[in-house]
Amino acid sequence: MSVSMTLTAGAMWVSARSIRRALARDDYLDTLDPDRWPAEPPARLRRSGRVVVSREGDLPVYRYEPAARTPGLELMYLPGGGLVNPLVAEHWWIVERLARATGAAITVVCYPLAPERGADHTLAVIDAQYERLAARASRLWVAGDSAGGALAVGLALRASRRRDALVLFSPWLDLGLENPAIARRARRDPSLRVPGLRAGAAAWAGERGLDDPAIDPARMDPTGLPPTLLFQGGRDIFFDDAVAFTRRADAVGAPVRLITAPAGFHVYVGAFWTPESRSAFAEVGALAHATQSAMT
Repeated sequence: MSVSMTLTAGAMWVSARSIRRALARDDYLDTLDPDRWPAEPPARLRRSGRVVVSREGDLPVYRYEPAARTPGLELMYLPGGGLVNPLVAEHWWIVERLARATGAAITVVCYPLAPERGADHTLAVIDAQYERLAARASRLWVAGDSAGGALAVGLALRASRRRDALVLFSPWLDLGLENPAIARRARRDPSLRVPGLRAGAAAWAGERGLDDPAIDPARMDPTGLPPTLLFQGGRDIFFDDAVAFTRRADAVGAPVRLITAPAGFHVYVGAFWTPESRSAFAEVGALAHATQSAMT
């Protein structure tokens, strides 16, 4: 583990204190701002490429086309936020580095959130955006972090059109948070807490329930997943679910590769100044190069 990752994880105990406190509350949903809105793309993205903003209902869809672009490669990104919070400024760090690593044009889908909207509405929006991209892409990747990672897994398994690769950053792979290892792991996790996450998931699932295999990756059959990179940090309460998911995938021959960072916190790849983050995006770039080479 690197010194910079260890120091960053330590700093998060201070910077993420308010997040921990909010997620520890049983009334977490009542603390949400009814006017919450996705963070706008930073100006630097417009200097390094082209940003196009469209709408899906009342929510924005952002498309970033880097200046150094790989022709034909599209990537759909689903940001995390516990199914209740929108894209934040730090997500743009991930989008920017995904574009550098792959050369893909990246479509960031800001999907409907709970408790105002439920799973059926969210999945309909995501599927519609995916089908539009699939109709014009020669190669199409899906990626997501945290709750967006859970949505990305479900999308990759039900998509009616081809999907060439899946990239998961600290995905939320058991919406019910039932793994007993969570209690032990929580002592080292600087940001996540179970009560708020579970409340958000329950509100989003609605009448489906948290054990519905159509929405909970822990109950999905991973057979048929495309080549998948799964990045997870050892300080994350989702860590053990990532290990379990990878084992289930391996048992059915699904090509899922788990890459861990022992000192990594939730979505540690966003700490772009660390060697662990740079290594993660190098792995993503290597997969992009390998899949491109396989087509030529």
